[in-house]
Amino acid sequence: MSYQVLARKYRPQAFGDVVGQSHVTTTLVNAIEQDRMAHAILFTGPRGTGKTTIARILAKAMNCQSGPTPSPCNTCKTCRQIITGHCADVFEIDGASNNSVDQIRDLRENVTYMPAAASFKIYIIDEVHMLSTAAFNALLKTLEEPPSHVLFIFATTEVHKIPATILSRCQRHDLGRIPLEAISGLLKTLCDKEGFTVEDQGLDLIALEADGSVRDALSLLDRILSFAPGSDITYAMVVDALGVIDRKLMSDLTDALFEKNGAALISLVETINDTGMDLKKFYGEIILHVRNLNVIQLCGPDHPAVNMTGAQKQQLHSTISSLPRGYLEMLLQVLLHEESMVKFSSHTKTAIETVLLKLLQVRPGAMVDQIIHKLDALARQMDTGGSSGPVYANPAGAASPGVHEPSFLPQAAYGHQTAPAPQAAVSDTDPASVPKVSVNKPETQAPVPEKNWQGFLMQIESTLPFLTALLSKAQVTEPEPGVIEVLLHNCSAFDKKRLKAKKDELKKACTTFLHKQLQVRVVSQADPMSRAAPDPAEAKARHAALHHPLVKDAQELFNGEIINY
Repeated sequence: MSYQVLARKYRPQAFGDVVGQSHVTTTLVNAIEQDRMAHAILFTGPRGTGKTTIARILAKAMNCQSGPTPSPCNTCKTCRQIITGHCADVFEIDGASNNSVDQIRDLRENVTYMPAAASFKIYIIDEVHMLSTAAFNALLKTLEEPPSHVLFIFATTEVHKIPATILSRCQRHDLGRIPLEAISGLLKTLCDKEGFTVEDQGLDLIALEADGSVRDALSLLDRILSFAPGSDITYAMVVDALGVIDRKLMSDLTDALFEKNGAALISLVETINDTGMDLKKFYGEIILHVRNLNVIQLCGPDHPAVNMTGAQKQQLHSTISSLPRGYLEMLLQVLLHEESMVKFSSHTKTAIETVLLKLLQVRPGAMVDQIIHKLDALARQMDTGGSSGPVYANPAGAASPGVHEPSFLPQAAYGHQTAPAPQAAVSDTDPASVPKVSVNKPETQAPVPEKNWQGFLMQIESTLPFLTALLSKAQVTEPEPGVIEVLLHNCSAFDKKRLKAKKDELKKACTTFLHKQLQVRVVSQADPMSRAAPDPAEAKARHAALHHPLVKDAQELFNGEIINY
């Protein structure tokens, strides 16, 4: 076969030809010039970033007839033998297939012999993490004190699998992913050499799909050059050849989300489905796109965490500049939360459509912290305009037969205490996730509670704030000495459930503080004691709260239902 793939044909032959790894090549060049080359070197990094390529260049640099030199000639006999892989003193070993302890023992015995023709005997072990534990142990002593004519070069993509005893004996160099712009520039240069013309947008897409790997980028370019009927290759040809999503479709999708256009979202999913692309991969692209939008909004368009060209980043930044903080994060949370449904659903298309339509329900202004803050303000406003404090008398205004005012009730209201605010109960699948309406109090020194009902409420307010708000609206009597009876009127199912969970703790607190037994009784609408004329001001405040836009926002945000007030 006469054809040679681009990855082999244009493999770098000098340190200066390596793309995107200047921090490694500069260190090696200086080490050679200063005669400070380590006897064992480890290259680690993602696939296709130049580990084996740099190892071969280093082998030429050490064994070149004019060396050791940082600029091997590539023309002498030794350099040409290393390039073709026929040098008797440079051994390239695959760690995956030569990982037994016996093979490492043979290597350990061979290192004692002098090189046949070159200056150094060099062992390049690729994917060294595949060696067995016994093989690593057999290599330890030789690796720490090898003969002066031996150089070990290791390469791996999974450095965490290498024992610490091996790592401590090597000079480690970490290779990073190649930036998108660097890969695009390299592809453009190679296309010119091959006589092809590819649109810059197409080259950027190839570099993006390569995910920082030069070898992957060259393999993709090989495929596209074979796919194109001529020497002029358009962006559309690149999209068709790679079978990826057009970036414009992702831009159209986010525009439809921001404009709340459900019909456009359905049409986009239909378009992707008609192309034959894997819909699960499409969903992953959506997650990645929204993630990139989040990063650009938080870190700015110049942040390297987004693997795009500068022009693409600027375009996305202008698209999201008017969106409030947190909105994109909420979109990403929904996408990640529903990912398992899309992944395991037998109706992938329908599942994706459902998730995208669900994203339309996320309102840019419906931020959780803002809603809770404004609900607190609304609660304080209602507390000021509604009832002045807890009511301890009979709701009908007269004492019931056989019931007398308890001796522990306060004779006067505490001037420093504010009654807990009423609370709007929003039902959801998880009642614990419902935000509590709290009342902010000035940071003053708390008074010592007196041994009465008002003091008891003050005592439990910090530990049982919900029950404090609930009991402050209850009728409290002392039917007999040592017993406190609390009547709760029209208690909702939501309140009953939370009261039941804390009932024992409440009784214990009452016994400890007032030395009296506590009895809690819920009075329904049918109970004559609950047939009291509603306070007009309180009814008006209740109606205003239930229909307030903030309450509606909270209900929509948590997908809840208001069951009682």
